[in-house]
Amino acid sequence: MIGMTKNILFYVFLFFLISSCDNGLDKITPPAERSAEAISNLRDDLEEPANGWVLNYQPTPESGIFYLLLKFNDDGTVRIQSDVPGDEDYFYDQTIPYRIDTRLSLELIFETYAVLHYLFEQNASTFGAEFEFYYLEKDGDNLMFASKSDNLGENTVITLEPASADAADVFSRELPENLFAYDTISSLFVGPMQHISLTEENLSIFWSINLDERNISVSSVGEGLSVSEVATINNTKILNHQTGYGFSDGKLVLSDPLNFSFGGENITISEMSLNSYSETGPPMCTDNPIATPVYSGSVSGLGNTIMYKTLFDVKGMDFQPQSESPYSINVFYVADSTGISISQRGSIEELFPTANWFLFNYGFDDDNPSDPLDPQPAYAVGLERSTDAGDRTILREFVPTITVNNTVSVVPTDNYWPNDITAEEISNLEIVVDEIFGDDGGIIHALNYTIESQPDLTIFTLYNACNNYEFLLVQ
Repeated sequence: MIGMTKNILFYVFLFFLISSCDNGLDKITPPAERSAEAISNLRDDLEEPANGWVLNYQPTPESGIFYLLLKFNDDGTVRIQSDVPGDEDYFYDQTIPYRIDTRLSLELIFETYAVLHYLFEQNASTFGAEFEFYYLEKDGDNLMFASKSDNLGENTVITLEPASADAADVFSRELPENLFAYDTISSLFVGPMQHISLTEENLSIFWSINLDERNISVSSVGEGLSVSEVATINNTKILNHQTGYGFSDGKLVLSDPLNFSFGGENITISEMSLNSYSETGPPMCTDNPIATPVYSGSVSGLGNTIMYKTLFDVKGMDFQPQSESPYSINVFYVADSTGISISQRGSIEELFPTANWFLFNYGFDDDNPSDPLDPQPAYAVGLERSTDAGDRTILREFVPTITVNNTVSVVPTDNYWPNDITAEEISNLEIVVDEIFGDDGGIIHALNYTIESQPDLTIFTLYNACNNYEFLLVQ
């Protein structure tokens, strides 16, 4: 009897256990329904703010800020407003479809070409911008997303913040449009450079600006308001400050404020109001007197400022004659106005296909010439190339000169080296030299060029502002 009672109790327990499991299975929502619910909830959250969302978009830690407004609509589209110039102002205001996917997690994908896709394409699609994002979480009223396309080790997180009714009022689209006038150089090695003159402080700041990725590399500060004053007084300080920047309410805003001391005074620049633009600045090329852009404005606590276009580089003043050896570079690093090496497509490729080195004698003292009666000229430009008889150097002399500010005058003569140079070599070298420097020569700007992996290597960019040709030289 006792055994029968135990059996009955066992079956009763088993019945309730099975019933309980059945009820639990009934409560599990099918995956498709859970996915649809998650998508619906995120869509509702995206559409909720009456004025849409503000996104201060920073694609990488090194880049600046792109100010975006996003308004998600119930028809599956999103209106994106931005402060990014381009494509006949299309990027200022576009409405495109978006979708939300569920794969490993919720994904927000901007489907057709718009400002995010444009930023993704910058720097041959290596800039680090994105248009596909993983949804992370809701943080208070904000929505958090992470880039889907970041490389291993990177993790760009963006925050959508509910926009106020006047969020569009801080757009400063005129500023980035005008700043693009400072970028007139088709160059591999030289980006837009600006001279910031602080009038009341009698100081000049020099920086390079990347207009696409919105970052600034501040190189130096010097006493004086003009380039000639700074170079003559020669009271300068290297700053080496890197920062991103953005635009807000008529101001250029530095992500990482510039702080330095100079002449016993502490200087801080976090933003710069820019309010008056003109194209009345000095030309970069004296033979082609095209006026350059000028922006005037002010810096809080420092007074009035003027932003000029410049090719002045304090470190470029270090390009000085060296008697021990010529400056030189592989011929690949001699480029035309489109940034294409003329050893790959151009006069060197056509006339000297076996050329290996580009040479620049700048005060060279040939105290051990291969021919004692025929030493190399102290000031000359030319090539070293491979021949059946071995390596051969040919040079064309130019008028002796000195570095003024950071410029060098290169005026070729009709003297060639060595004394056994052939008529064909003379003719061909004349074509190459005239192509790089101009038929009558010209003023070449010397600019410091740094390779991050080799910071101790002294390299200069020599840039011809009249024809946009350029070449590197290693000291």
